[in-house]
Amino acid sequence: MALIIALVCGGFPETEHITNKDIAMVSLCVMMCFSLCNMKLAGLNPKHYSKDITKAFFCCMVLGLGVTVLISFFFEGDIRHGWILEAAVPSAVSVIPFTALLLGNMKSAIVSSTVIYFAALLVTPLVTLIFLGEAIDPMTLLEYIALLIIIPLIVSRFMRRLSIPPAAGTIVINLSFAVLVVAIAGSNNYVFFGEPVLLVSLLIAAVLRTFGVGICLNALLKKKGEAREDRVPEILFATHKNTGMAGALAVALIGDAAAIPAAVCMTVDIVWLIYISKFMFPAPKLKEEQPASSAA
Repeated sequence: MALIIALVCGGFPETEHITNKDIAMVSLCVMMCFSLCNMKLAGLNPKHYSKDITKAFFCCMVLGLGVTVLISFFFEGDIRHGWILEAAVPSAVSVIPFTALLLGNMKSAIVSSTVIYFAALLVTPLVTLIFLGEAIDPMTLLEYIALLIIIPLIVSRFMRRLSIPPAAGTIVINLSFAVLVVAIAGSNNYVFFGEPVLLVSLLIAAVLRTFGVGICLNALLKKKGEAREDRVPEILFATHKNTGMAGALAVALIGDAAAIPAAVCMTVDIVWLIYISKFMFPAPKLKEEQPASSAA
């Protein structure tokens, strides 16, 4: 519903002091706080999750990055540069709340996401320097780490004292994500009313980057016997990039045209998240209570 509203009506009305980007950041912070408030953080030592961190890093900074860079070579000019920025950014912070909603391994997602963001302080500037000739300021990434990971972690510890029911937290997370969709996809809906040939090529590329990679990776992990709760964050790390960051960096470093791949990817990501929540990782059905045998 939020996606339809975003495409038809656009984003939220902006003022001099409040923009759609600001609204998106607040909604994402709220999602993070409620995702973490019902979880104990004791024992989240990265040393205990080295295997999970390695897998997450490969999925995000090797597989996801490599496929996106490869896609960039099918485009030219600012559009190609936009794909490079999409490749260079880390996974979306919303990997954590979606791991919670999909009943995945939350501790693995939190530790891995935090490590990936700190690794991005080196990887992201390096990738942009190699392919664009201009390195991204690491301070920009530090701001994202503070606003979207560290502060929600601290706030969630106080929220735990309120004993918020998990069902209420899930409702807030879903509503916050709806606000995020309208703010980001809506403010970029002009992309879908522009050049049809370019739009179709961008959509095909974005679908291959998300659905193609995600479905193939999930099939491979299932064949290897990977547990469902572990597959959830790994699939998200491989397919769910921080398109909001990519779009913001594209506008700041290159221009509006370079943000078009991020806007298209963001819309496809929303459809992808709906798909995996309904078909790839649906909520487990509760087993019906079997009637007692008359013979017993």
